[in-house]
Amino acid sequence: MSDRRPVRIGIIGAATIAADAMVRPVSRRSDAEIVAVAARRPGAAESFAVEHGIETAVEHYDAVIEDDRVDLVYIALAASDHARWAIAALDVGKHVLVEKPAATSATDAARMVAAAGPGRLVEAFHYRHHPLFAEVLALVRSGRLGSLLSMTSEIRDTRPFDPRSILHDPAAGGGVLLHAGCYAVHWMRTLAGSEPRVLDARARRNPLGGDETIETRLLFPGDVEGRLYASFGPEERQGNGLLIEGSLGTLRVDNLIAPHLGHSVTLALRGEPTRTFTVAGRTSYDHQLGALLDSLAAGSPAATDGADIVGNASAIDSIADAAGRGAETT
Repeated sequence: MSDRRPVRIGIIGAATIAADAMVRPVSRRSDAEIVAVAARRPGAAESFAVEHGIETAVEHYDAVIEDDRVDLVYIALAASDHARWAIAALDVGKHVLVEKPAATSATDAARMVAAAGPGRLVEAFHYRHHPLFAEVLALVRSGRLGSLLSMTSEIRDTRPFDPRSILHDPAAGGGVLLHAGCYAVHWMRTLAGSEPRVLDARARRNPLGGDETIETRLLFPGDVEGRLYASFGPEERQGNGLLIEGSLGTLRVDNLIAPHLGHSVTLALRGEPTRTFTVAGRTSYDHQLGALLDSLAAGSPAATDGADIVGNASAIDSIADAAGRGAETT
């Protein structure tokens, strides 16, 4: 974007994530402003607008998309609605930040990317922009760990089953793989710098058929194995973590998803004392917004756009297909 006025943002979906990921980060900047919010549930948009000081509240998503003031549309809807409304916004020339997962299938992801062209559609993997991930990526690429051997990811996020929740309803794009496992698929793809092949997968499903837990093994080029366990079910411990094993040492990261809420990094290299440390930064959402605005100003690609969106959706499709052959229903 060539002018220097603030980027004007319209929000579709008055969800909690919209406040955390967009409203509060915008409030801490002078180069962006939120001018409109839309929500279909009667009164939801108006309540959200009053609470957060947003000028315009509407019940129709089209009203935000067609608003001439809006430069960027942020979509925080059920995953099953992402493709429709992202493409609608892209078709009228808007930039789009869409919550993860950007799409519920690789087919929809490809349609969205085709509608976007270069640099106009970004998937909201906020963790990717925190300095913590930059440190992890630099350590892997530096060769200090030696040859990459394996990556093991766990995401344990108990979400009691609720048939009304979009997190659990597969018709709305629900399930732990799409909503939580997508993070781990993304960071392993990014660290490997390549696309995986699925070796096997299995799922335990809720009464609606959504995956409550997912386990999978992936194989990246160079015989690098990726393992993922993600769960919405009752777990003795909560949180998320990544263990990277190399020929010269290991790297353990706790809370890669939201490091601003507390995290730790443990680096154990052969012949060196084990070191545990943290990486300073603001909220991952602040870093995400900053990176997005920088890419808009420069007209440059974002880290989570284009082929990256399709690649993640394709990997998730392959895991889901494999898990369908080994599913258990609770």
